[in-house]
Amino acid sequence: MSRQFLHSVDILLGASALVILYKLYTRLVKSVHLPYPPGPPGYPLIGHVKTPEEPGWSVYRDWSQQYGSDVIHLNLVGTHLIVLNSLQSCTDLLEKRSNIYSDRPTSGITMLSELCGLSWSFGLQCYGPEWRDGRKAFQTQFHAGVVQKYRPALSREIYRFLRRLCANPAEWAHLLNLMAGGLIMSIGYAIDVQEKNDPLLAAEEHAAECVKKTLVPGAYLVDILPFLKYMPEWLPGAGFQREAKAWRKSMLQVLHAPYDVVKERMARDPAATPDCVTKSLMEKMVDTAKDPAYMERVAKSAVGSMYLAGSDTTLSIIMSCILAMVLHPDVQRRAQESIDRVCQGRLPDYSDYDALPYVHAFVREGLRWNPVVALNLPHRCTTDDIYKEYLIPEGSIVVANIRAILHDPTVYPDPSIFNPERFLRRTLDDELELDPNVLDPAQAAFGFGRRICPGRLMAYQSIWLALANLLAAFRIECAKDESGEPIVPSGEYDWGFSNHPKPFKCAIRPRSKEHELLVVRAAKASEE
Repeated sequence: MSRQFLHSVDILLGASALVILYKLYTRLVKSVHLPYPPGPPGYPLIGHVKTPEEPGWSVYRDWSQQYGSDVIHLNLVGTHLIVLNSLQSCTDLLEKRSNIYSDRPTSGITMLSELCGLSWSFGLQCYGPEWRDGRKAFQTQFHAGVVQKYRPALSREIYRFLRRLCANPAEWAHLLNLMAGGLIMSIGYAIDVQEKNDPLLAAEEHAAECVKKTLVPGAYLVDILPFLKYMPEWLPGAGFQREAKAWRKSMLQVLHAPYDVVKERMARDPAATPDCVTKSLMEKMVDTAKDPAYMERVAKSAVGSMYLAGSDTTLSIIMSCILAMVLHPDVQRRAQESIDRVCQGRLPDYSDYDALPYVHAFVREGLRWNPVVALNLPHRCTTDDIYKEYLIPEGSIVVANIRAILHDPTVYPDPSIFNPERFLRRTLDDELELDPNVLDPAQAAFGFGRRICPGRLMAYQSIWLALANLLAAFRIECAKDESGEPIVPSGEYDWGFSNHPKPFKCAIRPRSKEHELLVVRAAKASEE
């Protein structure tokens, strides 16, 4: 190799190093002088002691408009909170720069992670090897190529729900909750839940309540001042310790109890153990791993995370859509007409998946109208970053304002109105089809980047079948008081990390005796 060639290589390497150093230097100098994104002023030195009262999404949206920026900054006693109020900013940072925005904060979740015991959830884990293994475990079971294998189990639980609804329509809210939990228990663990007082569902509901309350940023002072976690529960002001103690018990039950059922079945007779996600992970990942104990922890966390998050998501979306049917009977009627034209005297099933665009539009509007999660699980920026000439410091907590994105009037006119037809258009043959030019709410509702919900495809398919059959078989109306006047629901929501309609009354009945018979037959066929 010639000396001249080596000299040329040295020059090239030296020049490259200078370019890199120059870029790093200019970035450093620039970051020193760049402002944070705009936001409301806080107290001197400490900034803001807590985040806005619920619903925080609307306050962040208003600040975004007030300061003319889709990116808002708050200083929470030294912790930087960045709120992204547009799809563009979420895409630019959480998607395109996911290499530095995929971590989870360890601050701000002390109550949930440490005191309530949810540190096992891979959804809360920091970006690293164990999180990647948990994500891989989840993706092997729920990617687009395999999710259709769960359709028989989904159909069985949904038709079972419809049959119970025919028998006890006044119990619709309980039966819906039973179905949502039953879907996850069936697919995750091959466990049939009890219709009354199921201990596993009770633990899941209690744990979900914990997540809903504690994941609201700043809801607990211990999340801002973590040293408070050492306070004894008997001290005045330490009521959060007593709450956490009760929630922790349910969290551990969610993690261990259903998994242990499958593990015991596998120990007795693997061949006789019904197929489910847990069995598949045991066979393909745990039993073949170099470190089975570690991989069992990963698998247990993956299925437990699905168990905890999945049923609450399904429940909230379907309940929102039922509320919409009550408040907008004309929309319900048009959806029923679209199903009747295709199904002609039978109930819809997955063979109709591509033939019922109105149902897809209905689901999309359910995702958009009142999204389950208004502010997503926080991301953490792992290095100083510059966006739109603003500095986002290393360690910043970054939150997407999903509700604001899905209620952007420039994308969805009259966003407070439930209108599935915003997602539809007419073909040249005057047939309805989904309009590809209207943003699919799923692009925001299920999160962003490497932290996007890995179970979103199965969740969507379960919601689609449940709503298609509710619309096809039932008439859902306002309940009536003693004088026969309709009781119109308020349409109000309980806001937390996850959002649900406030309890409301409605009248649910089969559209006809023939529709009731169709439900009974479909439920029987799905059990065979």
